[in-house]
Amino acid sequence: MWPLNLLKKRHWVVLAICFLFLLSYSGFVSWAKVAQALEQLADQPAVRERFATPIGRGEAIVTSFMFFLLTPLALAAAGGVVAFLGAIGAGILRMIIPFRDLPQGIFLAVAYLGVAITVWLLRDLWMQPAWEFVGLIAKALLIATQ
Repeated sequence: MWPLNLLKKRHWVVLAICFLFLLSYSGFVSWAKVAQALEQLADQPAVRERFATPIGRGEAIVTSFMFFLLTPLALAAAGGVVAFLGAIGAGILRMIIPFRDLPQGIFLAVAYLGVAITVWLLRDLWMQPAWEFVGLIAKALLIATQ
């Protein structure tokens, strides 16, 4: 029996990631587009002078390390907040709407739609700080990898 027949989907994903890593390490796949995108993100007015001090390279290395270390925790926390808001919204909708026999999934879908619409309507409040944060991380990654 061929051993690759026993691999599950997650094994194939890990195998593909390893193959891509080996291709990039050997130079067959270039990261020039990624570097170009990082340079464009780092070329924002609010980010240009960051890490310009003599200790800037060390600060950039710490910033990029902390970004990679804490991003999964921040994504989990953000997912928990969205789930909490969806559950609260679904509970409020279940109390207000007289159709109590509807499945909970419908109320959750409407609540998540409300959360998505609220985030979209308030995008002027969070979009500029988010771009500055992404530019800061891009600048830190560029400095740390040089």
